[in-house]
Amino acid sequence: MKSIFGIILMSSLLMASIPCQGDEKKTYLTTVTEDSDVAKLRERADNGDANAQNDMGFIFYYGKNGQRKDFTEAVKWWKLATGQGHAYAQYNLGNCYEDGIGVAQSHTEAVRLWKLAAEQGLAQAQCNLGFCYASAKSVMQSYTEAVKWYRLAAEQGEKIAQCNLGDCYREGNGVPQSYTEAVKWYRLAAEQGYANAQYNLGLCYIYSHGVEQSYTEAAKWWKLAAEQGHAHAQFNLGLCYEKGLGVEQSHAEAVKWHKKAAKQGNTESINLLKQIGINDYE
Repeated sequence: MKSIFGIILMSSLLMASIPCQGDEKKTYLTTVTEDSDVAKLRERADNGDANAQNDMGFIFYYGKNGQRKDFTEAVKWWKLATGQGHAYAQYNLGNCYEDGIGVAQSHTEAVRLWKLAAEQGLAQAQCNLGFCYASAKSVMQSYTEAVKWYRLAAEQGEKIAQCNLGDCYREGNGVPQSYTEAVKWYRLAAEQGYANAQYNLGLCYIYSHGVEQSYTEAAKWWKLAAEQGHAHAQFNLGLCYEKGLGVEQSHAEAVKWHKKAAKQGNTESINLLKQIGINDYE
């Protein structure tokens, strides 16, 4: 059967893995005890309870427990807890400096605070710190340092760090190159539902990197990522349906996934859809 998209070679599949970010979305951590009595929590915070101070920051950051959102107030409480060495507050305050929320933006200050939290074993901070070393963000680039921090976080089950560590093994950055190790870490993150890792693991199955080639496994992982809105996975899954690779061939499914990718601006899917006169991605 002639392809509706014309000739599509396997080389059309995206080769490059997607770099994982230091943090999917800034997550502000709390030790909140679900105590709805803000007055009591504030009293504890005023008396120097670092956990309560961190929780007050969380409450004002998100506007919880009947309080209005107030980033300046959130930063105030996190600074107080940070002064007592509270790891969650250090991480949260670092995020504020990174994004310029409630304080003047300062990547240098963000890194300093994340390092304090990372040295106390906080996995999210370790992951962010690793990303800073890998991308030379306010520190001198060092893949060795990046791997060190990614590994500490990955061994605690931090999925983004696991994916990033997989990237390091795939490329041989800071560690001897090893597809087997890359697959190991991608799989751990993928099984936790991390879309970038699912996408990268699918590529490993297509190109026999650390695993036996399997279109079925590739399509399986791409579908999981695609269902989370991963545009590159949607594009590759569309190709799989068009060619019947690892899934039952279906032009309708191919168009469906290319539309989803195109709607996010994926140029490959946009160009393929144009070939058959589709410019509306709804």
